[in-house]
Amino acid sequence: MNTQPVNFSKILLQLVIAATLGGIGPSLVIADVVNINPSKDNTLYEFVPADGDLSNALGFHFFAGETGMGDLRRGVLAFDIAGNIPAGSTILGVTLSLNMSRTSSDTARNVELHSLLADWGEGTSQASGDEGMGAQSVGAIGVYTWSAPQMVADVQFWLDDPTGSNFGWLVLGDESAAATAKRFDTRESATPPVLTIIYDPNGPRPLPMPRSRPTPHPRPTPR
Repeated sequence: MNTQPVNFSKILLQLVIAATLGGIGPSLVIADVVNINPSKDNTLYEFVPADGDLSNALGFHFFAGETGMGDLRRGVLAFDIAGNIPAGSTILGVTLSLNMSRTSSDTARNVELHSLLADWGEGTSQASGDEGMGAQSVGAIGVYTWSAPQMVADVQFWLDDPTGSNFGWLVLGDESAAATAKRFDTRESATPPVLTIIYDPNGPRPLPMPRSRPTPHPRPTPR
């Protein structure tokens, strides 16, 4: 999924249009919208024998891509879907917004989301400095959004099976060359990730009541 600069005023409109084109138009009349921040996020650092396993749980940033030193970085983030959306709801649209706050180049790089298949812990590690070296960095700086049918399917799956499937997304950057890494802000920062979800809440929809009409009476024939 490619990144694009965000226009927050258009996010809801885009999701509504997407849902309408998908044949869900009537349900939008009672659809709800929720914006939630991650319940946890982290950076996974490529294993280096001299340093051991490193992560950055409590830092203000996570990284995706390859650093200037040739080390790989991948971000992970998860959201409490079941704690914010009623069980049984139908997910109609999903948009993830991330603030990319540092890059070595304005060259656009593909950054992908992949659903995780196993649980992970955030921990208590916190990297020093600019946080690019662990707990011992899409385009130019700005806010980017991801939105795709697969993301809708992921969130629906996590809502329906919150304990057995909701492990969040891995943020995979361009790992084809050095200095491709992008730095994104975490939930601990002033500009945390935001997951915007449009959903049809649980419960049957009331059918419209027919309006009563007066019984027509025949008019008298003039003589």
